[in-house]
Amino acid sequence: MALRIPLRAWTVVSALVLAAAWLTLTWGGFVRDLFLPPPDQLWDAFNDLATDGYKNRTLWEHLQISLWRIFAGFVTGALAGTFLGLAMGYWRGVAALASPFVEFLRPLPQLAYLMLLIIWFGIGETSKIILLFLAALPVSAVAARDGVRNVPAQRIHAARTLGATEWQVFRHVVLPSALPEIFTGARIGVGVVYGTLIAAEIIAGSSGIGWMILDAGRFLRSDYVFVGIILIGLMGVALNGALVALETRLVHWAGR
Repeated sequence: MALRIPLRAWTVVSALVLAAAWLTLTWGGFVRDLFLPPPDQLWDAFNDLATDGYKNRTLWEHLQISLWRIFAGFVTGALAGTFLGLAMGYWRGVAALASPFVEFLRPLPQLAYLMLLIIWFGIGETSKIILLFLAALPVSAVAARDGVRNVPAQRIHAARTLGATEWQVFRHVVLPSALPEIFTGARIGVGVVYGTLIAAEIIAGSSGIGWMILDAGRFLRSDYVFVGIILIGLMGVALNGALVALETRLVHWAGR
């Protein structure tokens, strides 16, 4: 009988291998601290940032600023994109009107029009939030549109045969059936928004975790840079986990 190793054990093993390689390279003197700081140096850097902050702002203020930008841009963009995508999938006239805009915006690199937004709205919060809004909108719209189009026609015909109105068909058949793809689009969208935010803070920011990484890099503080990168990764995992938990609660029938 073959021995079955739990999947979580493989996860633990991979993490341990990565940690062992990190310790070997840094504490063994194979890599300079400038290029890859050892764990104890990163811990000291984190304590410095948590205690003294960075450039007149605490570490938590930088994190809160970034999270607020993500929340404001992603939520508004995802909601607008979802409503637009549902309408595009259900009514062909809306799809004919909105598809050129969505398909043009979707593959366009977000930073390509950041400078234009700065010219229009300045270098403050407005331009960043609009940028994140435009990053989330097409991803959510395409996911919602495809979710509606992939609803089995038999479900819609059965509801209409039982006397359901168009609104009842949409509310009780189309929308629940499209929810799994809508949440998949939201998870992809939050990743796009997250990466766009960090780039926007680097290019046109004076606060936030992305700006902190750039500014620390200018002074060769690689320990601060690594702390910022780790925090960004943990924030991303937490945001994705929150969406997965919400999806599990609201779309518990998906995949069954």
